Amino acid sequence: MTGLSDVKDAARHAAKEVRHAVSDGQLTRALQLQHQQTLAALRDHRSELQELRSDLKRQRAGGGFPWGLVLLVGAGYALYRSNPGVRDRLHGLLGQLDPGIQGNLNRAGEAVKDAASDLADGRTPADAFRRTAGEVQRAGEKAVDSARDTWEDVKDGARHAAADVRSRQDGGDR
Repeated sequence: MTGLSDVKDAARHAAKEVRHAVSDGQLTRALQLQHQQTLAALRDHRSELQELRSDLKRQRAGGGFPWGLVLLVGAGYALYRSNPGVRDRLHGLLGQLDPGIQGNLNRAGEAVKDAASDLADGRTPADAFRRTAGEVQRAGEKAVDSARDTWEDVKDGARHAAADVRSRQDGGDR
């Protein structure tokens, strides 16, 4: 009986080892599959992180949001609202401006009011500040163009006057 029981024990032991081997093989395959999925996910995350880093570098290179300009515009608006002398002087200067420039500055003022409203309502004022900056830039461009035109007119007038003086001197010497 010992021979038969030894064979049975050996068969049980062999079956147990085969089950472990099959189980270990399946476990190994499952671990390899999990490892490959984890590596693929890590590659995706790495590429996303690289994209985020490049976006962040571009934003930093662009200078970010112009908070100094926001504070300056806000302080100017507060001064305008609280000081009648400043308001009157500004209205007088605006009256002397080209109507196109005045329109740009009026629209910029409206955009500043919109920004203040957005801040009060808890919304981001970025769009309103972009509109403000655009209107002020266009007003500045128009003012520079107008000043350039005026300067050219003054130079032309000075040339004509100098030519008249020269022609009178030449005519008087004869």
